[in-house]
Amino acid sequence: MLNILICDDEPGFAAQLSQKIAVLPDYSPRAMQIRCLSNTEEILREDFSSCDILFLDIDMGEVNGVDLARKMRRTRPDVMLIFVTNFLEFAPEGYEVNAFRYLAKAELEHRLPQYFSDALALCHAQQSEVDIICLGEPVSIAVQSIIYVESIGHEQHLHLRGASKELLLTRMTMAQLEKLLAPHGFLRIHRSFLVNMSCLQQLQSTGAELTTGGSLPVGARSYRENKRKFVN
Repeated sequence: MLNILICDDEPGFAAQLSQKIAVLPDYSPRAMQIRCLSNTEEILREDFSSCDILFLDIDMGEVNGVDLARKMRRTRPDVMLIFVTNFLEFAPEGYEVNAFRYLAKAELEHRLPQYFSDALALCHAQQSEVDIICLGEPVSIAVQSIIYVESIGHEQHLHLRGASKELLLTRMTMAQLEKLLAPHGFLRIHRSFLVNMSCLQQLQSTGAELTTGGSLPVGARSYRENKRKFVN
């Protein structure tokens, strides 16, 4: 079940947006559900743990949507975040929280169908699984549960989130894992590190900052090309 959450302090607009999503060709009531939050106290208490697509108002009185998104990204870097706003001057701040789209309220009719379709496509891609050989047996792993892969000796350590284990070891080579995971948005930022770009907060020549906390080293030779891929 795909969970869609609308956070807007105007109940009328939240209901209107919900109704418009529910009649889109890509919406399936059997596979998706929509929930609206308009009470700012409830919005602040929300942990977003079950949210897949988030429509978030930027200006909700005392609640700043960008600040709320920063808090949300610490635990849910993979949520498809669509800012709904009349204030596009906030757009530069959206890069900090990996906003997927900015939806101007005045352009709801025109922009919503394509934005929703694009968000769904990425959600489905994130739900993909790959088989990793561990102890001679293939293990199916959700792609987006992998934060990064670290090469240590002859083993590769898969650092995971939201899984039964936080660490998985494999004898597959880093080259094999890069070939397997690169089509899913993974970037070889260093000869010993392959990282999920959805977990990258910043990529600089001095290091890569993760949305989950911590940082990783960056290879100097490949930095320019990796920066281009990350920006794209």
